[in-house]
Amino acid sequence: SRRPCSLRVRQSGVRARAAMAELINDLGIAVCVAFGSTIGVLLVLNVAFMLYRDMRMNELESPNGRPLLFHSPDDSPRTFKQRPFVKLCIGSVLLYSWVVLFSVGYIYMIVFCWLSYAPVFYAPTFALEAFGGWNGLLAPWLVIFTGIHIIALVLILTWDALSSRFMTPVDEMSSATHLMIEEDLPFQTDDQLVDPDLVPVTSVKRLKAQAVGLKERFKRAIARTVLPIVEEADGTKSVQYTCVRYVFSEEADTFLPTGIREFTAVDVHHEYRRGGLTIREAADTMAHCGANKIEVHVPGIMASLVKEFSDFTYVFNSIGTWSYMVYSSWNIGIFWLLLTVGSGMFRSLGVVRPNQKKIQQLAQLHAQCQVLRGGSWKKLDAAEIVLGDIVAVDDGDAKLPCDGIVIHGSLVVNESMLTGEPMPIQKMPVEDSQNASVTKKNVAYAGTACLQSVGPQGGKAVMIATAVGALTTRGQLVRMVLFPTTVRFKYNDQLPKVYGLLTVYMLILTAVYLSPLLDLKSWIATYLMVLNTIAMVLSPMLPVSMVMGQSVTATRLDGCHKINCLQPGRIPIAGKISTMVFDKTGTITKDGMDFDAVVSVEDGSFAREVRFDVDDGDGKAKDPDSSNQGIVHSQVPAKLRHALASCHTVTTLQDGTLIGNQVEVSMVNTVGWSISGNTLRSPSTTEALDVIKKLDFDHCRMTSGVVVRHAGTGEVDVFVKGSYEKIQSISLKGSVPGDYDAKTQRFAKEGYYVLGIATKSLPAGIAPQEVADLTRDSLESGLHICGLLLFRNEMKRDSRQAIKDLRKGAIRSVICTGDNALTGLSIGRQCSIVSRRRPVLLGELAPAGGIAWRNPDIEEDAAAIPAHPLGPDHEECQIAVTQGAWRHLHSHPEELAQIWTRIVVFARMKPEDKINVVKYFQSRNLVTGMCGDGGNDCGGLRAAHAGLALSDAEASMVSPFSTGRDGKSLITVVDLIREGRACLATNIATFQYFLVYAFTLT
Repeated sequence: SRRPCSLRVRQSGVRARAAMAELINDLGIAVCVAFGSTIGVLLVLNVAFMLYRDMRMNELESPNGRPLLFHSPDDSPRTFKQRPFVKLCIGSVLLYSWVVLFSVGYIYMIVFCWLSYAPVFYAPTFALEAFGGWNGLLAPWLVIFTGIHIIALVLILTWDALSSRFMTPVDEMSSATHLMIEEDLPFQTDDQLVDPDLVPVTSVKRLKAQAVGLKERFKRAIARTVLPIVEEADGTKSVQYTCVRYVFSEEADTFLPTGIREFTAVDVHHEYRRGGLTIREAADTMAHCGANKIEVHVPGIMASLVKEFSDFTYVFNSIGTWSYMVYSSWNIGIFWLLLTVGSGMFRSLGVVRPNQKKIQQLAQLHAQCQVLRGGSWKKLDAAEIVLGDIVAVDDGDAKLPCDGIVIHGSLVVNESMLTGEPMPIQKMPVEDSQNASVTKKNVAYAGTACLQSVGPQGGKAVMIATAVGALTTRGQLVRMVLFPTTVRFKYNDQLPKVYGLLTVYMLILTAVYLSPLLDLKSWIATYLMVLNTIAMVLSPMLPVSMVMGQSVTATRLDGCHKINCLQPGRIPIAGKISTMVFDKTGTITKDGMDFDAVVSVEDGSFAREVRFDVDDGDGKAKDPDSSNQGIVHSQVPAKLRHALASCHTVTTLQDGTLIGNQVEVSMVNTVGWSISGNTLRSPSTTEALDVIKKLDFDHCRMTSGVVVRHAGTGEVDVFVKGSYEKIQSISLKGSVPGDYDAKTQRFAKEGYYVLGIATKSLPAGIAPQEVADLTRDSLESGLHICGLLLFRNEMKRDSRQAIKDLRKGAIRSVICTGDNALTGLSIGRQCSIVSRRRPVLLGELAPAGGIAWRNPDIEEDAAAIPAHPLGPDHEECQIAVTQGAWRHLHSHPEELAQIWTRIVVFARMKPEDKINVVKYFQSRNLVTGMCGDGGNDCGGLRAAHAGLALSDAEASMVSPFSTGRDGKSLITVVDLIREGRACLATNIATFQYFLVYAFTLT
């Protein structure tokens, strides 16, 4: 019974070979054999080289590589490994042989596609005659066509991995020519681990496990970067990764990042006294750290085009284009070719490269600086500054060349390019004391504009360079723009599933073409029909059309709405926003605050409120000299008056302009005392205070302060200012009024920004050095509360309308602010984020742990009204949480999961807490937007699916969207989401069109 079957098989094989012989002649066979033989030889040589390489890898002492100290642009912790390799000539020849084979094959494909149209399109007929007709010509063409596209796909997806595979690993970094950097990807978590003995192994599960293994290997392959090691004339070896210079250390036998150094307060004064770095020390540091510049590589035109068309999507574009082109549909093929090439060139040369040039210009800084070298001052270019250099800071809007600690003198800088907040900030010198610590107030940052510099070197302040190049704060900003945070979007995640369904449909059609149901009498025609079917079903024009739609929307955002877009791919994501997180101050409310009133505390009880004349709406005070200053002098007690005059960081420019924190500037304007260096004088000049020591604002303590000496009496007072809760906690209990909580909460509910001030006295004869040596803990102990400060922050006129528009669009809005919870609730009610019709529960961290819940609208003590958001009487309550309560809930996800949908205000939040709020919403499968204006919002803006910075400053470049339109109007959020929805509708319609296209044409 087997003989007839085997006979039929032999007969069918003979017929197949006969049919093949009719289609392809000896020349065609020779071309196919030559192409296949070339691939075969290359494969054999590659396998032999890989075996040799793996053998060398097994001989290494550290085959898993060494850890790399990586400076992440977005400060997120990531683990990298570095491995040394030596580039061999044979390996390079083998690798680039595939590139040459692809190039020759692609040229062959183009030329013979044209020749297949002979005698039309001026194509000669000799090729058709030599190959025995159209079928004979197309048979080897299809073999080469298929082979080169497979080669292209493999090369594009695994180029960096292949580059390392064609190099030889070595044990010693010192002998390496290339360095491979690989990110450790956490593929498997504990909850994914199972006991194999408890799970029955089936063929399907085994196949699935193999597929997962291949996927993980592929991810590891594309997570590798191969860098050439540059050896300089002095023998220094270095590589550059994400703009950061890594230098080889012989002691550690590894590459380490350079460009940053830490100094203590004593160290910086010692470096200044010894005359700065010597010439030799500066030269050695320059050789080690490199020049003080941020290297942003902008590829040339040809390199930009090569990088653009090296994307794997263009491989599918090429398959669809040339399969149409060769199968008589030249008009469709040419149209696809022009559209693909045109869109790729537009994206590469019209969008990507100009943005790279813009970032390169942002990174460049050309200036001449005075540097103390070897005991004398020298004029050097900013690029020649090295770590440890003493630099004299120029003013007049000059850009600072590096990060540094102020040693002597003072600076007034505009940090808007880093923080987005335009207010000037004063930088003070660090004290020469063992107990002094370097704080943010002592550090000036590269790229910030210096408005005023006062100090000993020709009237200029001096500072010591602590960070240069890409590791400066300005360099981090540039790197965040160059290497943005990746955001996953459900729309993109689900596209492969849709493509998978289309692939199933395509395979069914392919089976029909290959079955006897549809016999085209030629395997060439059948193969081309299958390729055309693939191009119709999995259209290569789909991604091109998507990008074009996003580019048009980005142009409209910029032209019509004055919203700058750095990442057009985020536009359709903005259209799917379901939750919007808003900062309060400067976003929902205006930037500035009006100093409205003070409430003094005398003998442990509140005295009457003292009200001031505030802005009348046109931006001008009614008459501060004759009204407010007189009110302060006559009605405010002396201790509180002195605290108002001295407890701030406000300073003056040479023209008398007050600069500093806007809240403090408002306070100083109201008080009216003059500032002359470290001396403060009353308007009548009858009172004067000398500042001995300033306590900069500390985010952890939430306080700032000052130590002053009265010029007439010699008395020394300490004043500490901070949030009213913090001042209460650090003051003596006997000095706190009994109705302190009720009073402060009432003010907060009325929308006031409430601060507290406390004071104590030091011995009159205490020396300035003794004050300097006192620790902050000792200065902030034993205090007596002397008053409350009330500031009013008005809401922007269009904020309420913007929130209402968002609600109509089914978008939930929440407030995430560093302000008090009651103030946040007050503003939330004004702008309709918090409903006036539903009660509110406020959650605060209890002293004994857990969360204490209370109704902030009820005056009684919270302990007398036990409440819980899950209680039967509070199931419909809105919720506000403080920072402590949020952190507790975040660490107890089962509690948070029950109430997170009702939280409308997050209060007292630090920058890292804002990031956690955004990420938590994202973890609930919500597309989350963030809107803010200042530097403390940058982390949240980067973490959000779509962040909108209400700022024109350079710091806004870290956000995908930014605008300063109409005074930073909140309506821009509505415009962004509306355009995002339009873009998303366009993308979906485009996808539907190609879906219909796939089902109808096939």
